Amino acid sequence: MQQATKRWTGRGIALAVAAGAALTMGTIGTAQAATPGVFKLCSKGSYDSYATFPERGGFSTFVVRSGECQDFNYGGNGPERVDIVNADSDGVIGSVTYDGRAGLNIATIDGPSFYPF
Repeated sequence: MQQATKRWTGRGIALAVAAGAALTMGTIGTAQAATPGVFKLCSKGSYDSYATFPERGGFSTFVVRSGECQDFNYGGNGPERVDIVNADSDGVIGSVTYDGRAGLNIATIDGPSFYPF
């Protein structure tokens, strides 16, 4: 009797852990791999953002509104600096390296800050 109770308890715990893991994975989502030649910018913070490419003479993306994502097919065959800008204040949040051979996905967040994904 005690053996059967342990088995049922063990199964219950395993089921609870599996359900929790499935729920967590479902809410987190999967990471999206960058596409070669594409610079993706997502404004996930409460402000609009854009990116400038200083090594391309100050070339920039258009403004990506808060809550939106945009893909920019900019190509490129080597690493170059990209400045991420808070469009509401025109302040540079920071810089990152974009390599067109690999592509890059960037999400801006409140802080203001950003992260690659």
